[in-house]
Amino acid sequence: MKRWITIIIGLCCSAALYGGILFSGLDLKEPGELLFKAEAESPGFGTFGTLFTADIKTRKLQQLTFFPEAVIYLRETGQLQIQNRFGVFRTDANLANIEPVSIFPSFVNGMEIQEGKIVNVTSSPDGNYLVYFKPISPAYADLVLFDLQQGKEVVLSRKLLLSYTSPGALWSGDSQFLVYTKDGTLYYYSLGQYRDGRVLAEDFRVLGKGRIENVQWSSDGWLYYVSGSLVYQVRSAEFFTRSLYSELLRIGRIIGKIPFNFDPNFDRFWISPDGKKILLDKGGRNLFLYYLSQEDYSNLSSETILPYLYLPRNTRIREVLWSKSDNIIILTGGRAKGEDSTTLFRLNLDKRDAPLYFEKMSDTGVTRIVLSQQGDKIVLVTGEGVTVREMGTWKELSSLKHPQPLSCVWKDEETLIISGMIYTEEAPLKPGNNRLIALSQPGTAGFTVDKGAVGLKTEAGSFLLENREWKRAESLTIRVPQAASSEYRVYLEKIFSYAYENMIMVRNLKGLGTNTLFPYPKKTYDPFPEKEETVDFVHFAHGSRIRAREVSLVFNAIDSVEGLNEILHTLAEYNLRATFFINGEFIRRNPDAVKEIALSGHEAGSLFYVYFDMTDSRFRVNSDFVKQGLARNEDDYFEVTGKELSLLWHAPYYAINTEIINASKDMNYTYVGRDVDPLDWVTLSDRTVSSGLYLRTPDMIERVLRLKKPGSIISIQIGQLSGTREDYLFKNLDLLVNGLMQQGYSLVPVSALIEKAR
Repeated sequence: MKRWITIIIGLCCSAALYGGILFSGLDLKEPGELLFKAEAESPGFGTFGTLFTADIKTRKLQQLTFFPEAVIYLRETGQLQIQNRFGVFRTDANLANIEPVSIFPSFVNGMEIQEGKIVNVTSSPDGNYLVYFKPISPAYADLVLFDLQQGKEVVLSRKLLLSYTSPGALWSGDSQFLVYTKDGTLYYYSLGQYRDGRVLAEDFRVLGKGRIENVQWSSDGWLYYVSGSLVYQVRSAEFFTRSLYSELLRIGRIIGKIPFNFDPNFDRFWISPDGKKILLDKGGRNLFLYYLSQEDYSNLSSETILPYLYLPRNTRIREVLWSKSDNIIILTGGRAKGEDSTTLFRLNLDKRDAPLYFEKMSDTGVTRIVLSQQGDKIVLVTGEGVTVREMGTWKELSSLKHPQPLSCVWKDEETLIISGMIYTEEAPLKPGNNRLIALSQPGTAGFTVDKGAVGLKTEAGSFLLENREWKRAESLTIRVPQAASSEYRVYLEKIFSYAYENMIMVRNLKGLGTNTLFPYPKKTYDPFPEKEETVDFVHFAHGSRIRAREVSLVFNAIDSVEGLNEILHTLAEYNLRATFFINGEFIRRNPDAVKEIALSGHEAGSLFYVYFDMTDSRFRVNSDFVKQGLARNEDDYFEVTGKELSLLWHAPYYAINTEIINASKDMNYTYVGRDVDPLDWVTLSDRTVSSGLYLRTPDMIERVLRLKKPGSIISIQIGQLSGTREDYLFKNLDLLVNGLMQQGYSLVPVSALIEKAR
């Protein structure tokens, strides 16, 4: 009996650990108008609330606040589109009357509230088309085009790698073509062919091998394609011919070369508006500017001395803007001492009489940069507002205060639309009357005492809802929330095994029973196994199978640091702690990276002092050798971080035998195994000896989600492998985390699994 009480308590704790949807703030007005709030956790934004009203009799819901997880201004129609996990919403042409977009499911129309990251919807430059991924599984999606003029949805391609960060497709500047990638191949799609009803089969629209990272559009309609060390230029009008005769014709005209082979896993590039220069990001930290030329054999012109920017390993390039006046603005971001930080760099190529160099700008705290449509002005978004600067001179043109801004779009050359944690507004560059478009969060909300209208108070002021529009209020008094009217009583009920933590219940006081305000989610979590599996606390390969729906992600840091920045960033976005196993070679090569792991609050275990197969018969590994190797790794880790390693470890390659286990047991170490191997260590060259083991990233993710159980330990390797891979699991870590969250799993360090299993 005592054991089952422990299990029940564990299940309750597990539900509390998981960040599901939480309803609160019930306030019922006669005869049956209910005000309530839904709280959701959004990676990168934290927890935010959304305000709703409901007509209890009809069960009709209306959303009153709109948190801007993603914002698009549809220039052709003059509408603003706001997207979040409750749906996709759009204003009218006057930036008023926000309504759900009917083509997308929304919570007020019966959709279940989304968890984790959301798939962004992107617009064509002319605003007539939308492109988005429609998920068909945790790692795969169909790529969909929506024609706003005809209200028609078209599937462009089926079963692509799902992405929460990639736009899915790159639009040409005239909105006539888009390019997308599938299974390592680039394809084009012609909007002219679509309108004429003569779209070719996908096999006849091949551009070449590569991914979205291999291509860029220029403003004048050229597609630039980097393959190996060659830079090609392709006119969109030639797509059909070159695709049809791809076995005979090259993808395009060679216009230049770069001194490295391009790897889309780690490299990126940008083309200047005039098409004569390329900015190459090699490995995420080395920025080179090159003038494009085929004549590199004996060309000794002064253009061979070019600017170069070397970034720290903890830094990644967030955005690059290249203006028509040949100004390059680069926003970088990294994690230092467990916190995010950004830096702004500028390269002015228009100054031909001065030395070229990347200038570190004095602007601090910049989170977003946005170029105006004409390209002569730039917006810098910071935590306190936005600053508008002239691109050429860097002169400040305007400074606008806005509480906690998140994003900014240009409505026209003189007007911005700023979206933030509290509200979205239309803001002219010159001092004038800013116009409220939407409130982002409810703050303290309820019905007012005097009018019975919906009012709310935020740190930016008070607001009153009048004729479906929010108006600023000098003062308002919100009444004490009511849970009952003459006809109904409302209350919250805790639920389990669903993404929602609770449900809003409505009792009809005239004797017609009690029902939920809206249906339970259709999706439920997998049931727990009926029986517990034996847990070995000396060789800990998994945690309890029945006490909590929890798993551990463990990251093995062997020698290469590639991918660590993305891993730490993703874990921070989801507010997760993980376990890192660190080898001595990694400590010696990357001491600053080891410090960052420690400062980010993650658990650090030992991956031994040297990296080799300890069960290989060529080596004599005894108890003393194991103990000395563990102790040496402890010393090196402490010397770098000033902290102690956790008494958790596993041998290189997860090698194991009795002597290895007993030696570490004598030192009070727990040997941590794994029960889910994604096979992310298998390279293309391994396929000759490990047939069938090589998997692409989406298949690795689906393998993990298929094999995992409560208490599973899932291993992921950090770094670029010596063999070749088409992709890397750590580059799509958010897909794996989202998939686990959507199946109801919390992610915890290994020590938490051990504690829960005792």
